[in-house]
Amino acid sequence: MTGLTMGRRAAAGLCAGLLLWAAPAPAQDAPGGAAAAATPAVPDRETLLRLLAEEMTTRLVTALSIQARSHAAEVATLEYRLRQTEERLERAEGERDRREEAHRRELSAMRDLLARAEAAVGGIGASQAAMKQALETREEDIGRLKAALGAALGSLAEARQEVRRTQAAAAEATAAELAAMRSRLDAATAALEASRGEGRGLAADRDRLAAEAEALRHAEARLRLDRDIAVGERDAMSDRLEQAAARVADPLPSADGLESQALERLGQIEQFLSSTGINVSRLSQPIPAKGAVVPPPLPVSRQGGRGGPFVPLARDREPDAAGKPGPQLERHLDRLERIERVLRVMPIGAPLASYSFESGFGRRSDPFRKRAAMHEGVDLAAPMRTPLHATAPGTVVHAGRKAAYGNTVDVRHAGGLVTRYAHLADVKVSVGDTVARGDVVGLLGSTGRSTGPHVHYEVMIDGTAVDPARFLGRR
Repeated sequence: MTGLTMGRRAAAGLCAGLLLWAAPAPAQDAPGGAAAAATPAVPDRETLLRLLAEEMTTRLVTALSIQARSHAAEVATLEYRLRQTEERLERAEGERDRREEAHRRELSAMRDLLARAEAAVGGIGASQAAMKQALETREEDIGRLKAALGAALGSLAEARQEVRRTQAAAAEATAAELAAMRSRLDAATAALEASRGEGRGLAADRDRLAAEAEALRHAEARLRLDRDIAVGERDAMSDRLEQAAARVADPLPSADGLESQALERLGQIEQFLSSTGINVSRLSQPIPAKGAVVPPPLPVSRQGGRGGPFVPLARDREPDAAGKPGPQLERHLDRLERIERVLRVMPIGAPLASYSFESGFGRRSDPFRKRAAMHEGVDLAAPMRTPLHATAPGTVVHAGRKAAYGNTVDVRHAGGLVTRYAHLADVKVSVGDTVARGDVVGLLGSTGRSTGPHVHYEVMIDGTAVDPARFLGRR
């Protein structure tokens, strides 16, 4: 409206100036009594009115253009405020569907009004009357938009209050739920403490039962070893009974002959034991190992019962006055029996019934790097998955994977002896198992650092590898 008023005032001023300019000037007498020079031609009234109308129309159109741009700026401002209002309405939480729908209808009506206003602005050049009517319509639209915006702002305030009430209610409900959860947590904590107390009692019972089970396993292993030794003693006794029966049937040899035979046998066995490097006296000591059951100590003097039929010694076989006392022969026989019992718990023989000797103990060319290396065992070849037997009674101290050895079984024996069976296809024992001579400990294979099916067999004394060929004997 300010631009329109200014345009009208400018048009009125222009009209007044034109009227003044068009008025006829008063006549003046020229000097010398002659009439002055003719004045410039003055346009007629119609021309002046036409010029005035054109000037008024031009200024009015300019004023209306300025007014239209002002209205367009106001419309842009209103549109920006409407977009902000829409964003605020979108962020309002918990707004009811009915109010959102009403707001959408109002915004749609406002957009329609804005579209009509823009169309009205575009048709300003058609006529002055139409432009005035469009401007009046725009003012009415703006009033309605302002009213709608006020209503929208009021609805937004109500929505904010509703959101605050909802948040307060939710906070109260959350606080109540947290209090209930804390009470349940306290109850669960008390139950957990009670369960922990019961668990500690159960753990103590479990440890006690495990200790009892371990003791039972030890006792069972001890009984197995005692049984094996008793079986060996029974076999030896049977042999001695057969020999005694043969001696009863045949003429008895002299005491000197028996003593010489015993000494010869002792010499052979002691020579074999010295070749193995084993300290025979240590074989009477138990093996200190965690959870391992060890063979019982071998006798320094006789252990267990003694018996058998009495076969009287002939007078000519009794010790003579010159010589050798009878108890000396018996001591030699006792010594021979003790050493034979030592042999029954030593790893004598090979883990295979039939095999091919592939590689020996000591310096050799490594099969992979082709360089000089130390071989701490012997390689015995046989068909894949051939059963491997323990070479002496003992306790399994390792059963599983062991780096380049592949699947490996280590068995601890009396006197610090350990035998190792490596490159197995399958392991048949577990750590802590007690094995007897001849028990299957695994199946021959080619696991680990191996070029083909074989068993790497080692014998160690106090952790130092010795040549297993000393114990293999004849195949």
